[in-house]
Amino acid sequence: MMTSVKAVVFDLDGTLINSAIPFKEMKRKIISYLQSKGVTFELLNEEMLTVEILKLAVEDLKRKGFSEKQIAGALAQASKIMNEVELQSINNATLVDGVPETLKALKNRGLKLGLLTRSCHEYVKVMLTRFNLAKYFDAVAARDDVDQPKPSPEHAFYLLKLLGVDARETLFVGDHWSDAECARQAGLKFVFVGSWQGNRKVCELCYKSVNKVSDIVKIVDGI
Repeated sequence: MMTSVKAVVFDLDGTLINSAIPFKEMKRKIISYLQSKGVTFELLNEEMLTVEILKLAVEDLKRKGFSEKQIAGALAQASKIMNEVELQSINNATLVDGVPETLKALKNRGLKLGLLTRSCHEYVKVMLTRFNLAKYFDAVAARDDVDQPKPSPEHAFYLLKLLGVDARETLFVGDHWSDAECARQAGLKFVFVGSWQGNRKVCELCYKSVNKVSDIVKIVDGI
C-alpha cells in the first residue's frame, strides 16, 4: 500500500507532448560521430537506446586506452548533437489532449509536480513556455542537469531533492522503459501511459497503467 501521494513526476516526450524528435536521425549522427572518434564500427546501431549507445561507446574507448578527458570530450559533443536535433524539432511538436486540465487538477489537490526528461534543458524550457505549462511545475530535471540521466536513479533523486519529497510518496508517470526502470531503481511508483501492446517489459514494472494522461487524477484520488 502506498503512503499518501505528495508529488507526481511526469516524463515529457510521449507523455505530455507528442514529440517530433527524429530519434533515428539523432542516433545516426551520434553513431557517425563516435565512430569518427575511434569507436568500433560494428558495435553500435540505430535500434539501440541512446543511453545504450553512449554506454557501449565509453566502454569501447576505455578498452582502447582513450583518456578520461578524451572520452568526456566525445560525450560532450554527442550531447551537443542531441541538443541540436531536439531543438530543430520544436515547431512540429503538439500537446497531448487533456494535459493542462490534468496538471491543473493535480495542483488544485495540493500536489507538487515535477518534470523528469532525457531532453535538454533548453528544449524543455521552450516546450513548457510554448504550451503554457511552466506554471504547473515546481521543479524540472532535464538530461543536462545531471551526470547520469534516466534510467539512472540519480536523475530521479536529483528531482526529488528539488521537490522536497520522498520517493515513497511520489508517482512517476511515463511512456517508456527508461521511465519505468528509473522509477524502479529510485523506489517510485510508476504509472505507464499508453498501449500495453509491445510494452510488456515496461508494464511488468508498473504500479498502475492508464490509456490517457487525464486518468492520473483518478489514480491519485483512489490512493
